[in-house]
Amino acid sequence: MLEAAGLSWRAYQEGISGVDCPLSSVGLYDVNHDPFVFFDDVTQRNNPQAPRCIQHVRPYSELQTDLINDTVTRYNFITPHLCHDMHNSCAPLNDPVLQGDTWLSTEVPKILASQAYLNNGALFILWDEGESGDGPIGMIALSLKAKGGGYANTIPYDHSSTLRTVEEIFGVSPLLSGAASATDLSDLFVSFP
Repeated sequence: MLEAAGLSWRAYQEGISGVDCPLSSVGLYDVNHDPFVFFDDVTQRNNPQAPRCIQHVRPYSELQTDLINDTVTRYNFITPHLCHDMHNSCAPLNDPVLQGDTWLSTEVPKILASQAYLNNGALFILWDEGESGDGPIGMIALSLKAKGGGYANTIPYDHSSTLRTVEEIFGVSPLLSGAASATDLSDLFVSFP
């Protein structure tokens, strides 16, 4: 949908090599956290040499260069590897939340200092699920257009809310799957989109 609307996209995945399409979990890379490899039109039905996948699903290490050179795409999806996703304990910290917080404290400032962010960008930091149960999960929305002062509300959102918001920001339609009936995140912003 993004490409059909003339929008560029890239998925930056921590822990991949970038020489092939990462169709299976290897090392600290978890394929289940990379939604793009589940689209047949991206992977040519699970072809590890699919050019479109190799072009769009890139190592996280390339993000910094793209930010510095102002060559990031319009939509970027970032996934940390297992030591930074707040689920898995890894040495030397051996504390999943501290590991994730440490990674975010290093990486988020780079994004917030970029022209991509400063030119009306938004950064959504989402967790995929909690440690147990179906309880609420965290989400942080950062944007120069976001309501400030640690704004919070009690509106129930889910992952489809984020999808709907991204689709609305970029003006793509029709709204996909659960996004069609989801509440968007417009309440988090002073002006939207």
